[in-house]
Amino acid sequence: MKIIIIDDDPTGSQTVNGCNLILKWDYETLLKSLQNSSNLLFILANTRSLSENDLKIRLKEICSSLKEVMSNSLFVEEEFIVISRGDSTLRGHNFIEPFIINELLGPFDATFYIPAFLEGNRTTVNGNHLVDNIPINKTIFSKDKIFGFNTCNVKELIYEQSNHQLDFNHIENIFLKDFEVLENNQLNKLYSYIEQLKNNKKVIVDIIDYSQLDKFSKIIKSLLNKKKFLFRSAASFISSLSNVKQNKRDPIYFSQLRRKNNSDKTMKGLLVVGSYVELTTLQLNKVLEISLCKPIEINVLNLYEFFQLEDNLKQINSLKKLILDAIRQNLSQDFIPVLYTSREIVSARDSNDLIQFQLFLSAFISEIVSVIKNEIGYLISKGGITTHSIISEGFKAESVYLEGQILPGISLVTLNLLEQKGKLPIVTFPGNIGNQMSLVQALEILENKNF
Repeated sequence: MKIIIIDDDPTGSQTVNGCNLILKWDYETLLKSLQNSSNLLFILANTRSLSENDLKIRLKEICSSLKEVMSNSLFVEEEFIVISRGDSTLRGHNFIEPFIINELLGPFDATFYIPAFLEGNRTTVNGNHLVDNIPINKTIFSKDKIFGFNTCNVKELIYEQSNHQLDFNHIENIFLKDFEVLENNQLNKLYSYIEQLKNNKKVIVDIIDYSQLDKFSKIIKSLLNKKKFLFRSAASFISSLSNVKQNKRDPIYFSQLRRKNNSDKTMKGLLVVGSYVELTTLQLNKVLEISLCKPIEINVLNLYEFFQLEDNLKQINSLKKLILDAIRQNLSQDFIPVLYTSREIVSARDSNDLIQFQLFLSAFISEIVSVIKNEIGYLISKGGITTHSIISEGFKAESVYLEGQILPGISLVTLNLLEQKGKLPIVTFPGNIGNQMSLVQALEILENKNF
């Protein structure tokens, strides 16, 4: 069994370990990657950063290559499961993404929506999605400038995102009580219900702990020879279905991954903070209280002015040089530079303009980090879109290797640097994960010291 995860940002692997995350999806790359011993393959599609039209183009590319690889004679006996990994706070293309995948790789008998992320205290009860037991529409996540919403009911959200294309009454639920009657044998009510699903039925799944996820996964795997299912899920379901759990390594393992210079001295790292969620700002403020950490701010309002200019190359290059000089000066003095976007929210013309500016901002940051990558011992990157841009556009990486979780829900990957420069450890830190001290804690683990 191979589980292929089309990940809408680089952080969906935060509950598993020991597999490749690929950033190219041509036939040859997919073929090689699927021959790996791991039963997991993450395709970092970064679809959350795209407009709906660009999303369709990217998914068509990915699914076309996947379809060709799945038909290869090497996999004639292989069972494939496709997961569209989405955000556990319901931001993203929750309807259109699995809809397109069904058109290109289907038809599927059902699409299951499983947004629970247990490691981050995101659960689904009675079809309502909660963060720390608070309805998701009562949190800051519902105020997202691009993917905002006003309901915690997943069924209502999917219906609204479909622009009422779906029949509301044909979206169904698996409730917590449905798991209570599940026995070890297959002759039970829930098994029978899932077995009879057809015509790409949409089903919302309640989850509050791994006992439900594991029961659900057991049924899915027992039906693989009979049924074809698609999943729109957060990261916890991936761990349950694959039987690959978070890698609880000793913190010293991660600190020893830091790169060393030619004098065999451990090199200082770089922190990059692009996420705008409230939690990220709290985490950033705690890091900046550390005397070893030196702030370097990117004024997003000024950058937005540059973005709007037709001829902005001179201004952009000048700003990049100033930032690079500041990073290098801090590194030379054995400080840890913290490159972060100012906390103001840009008043863009519309959502598409905002998406384009976010891509512009991410590209700007990634170009800076790509120049400096051989001069740092590690990278901590905060924010999914920013992280993806750095790895794919800045580093031009084809893949990274998932070492494990440095903290719950926070992964560390390694990137092979060219010219025998060794491996660069990269912490892929989601914007919405952890508590206010988590960024400090990740830094403490890598530096192997308490601040």
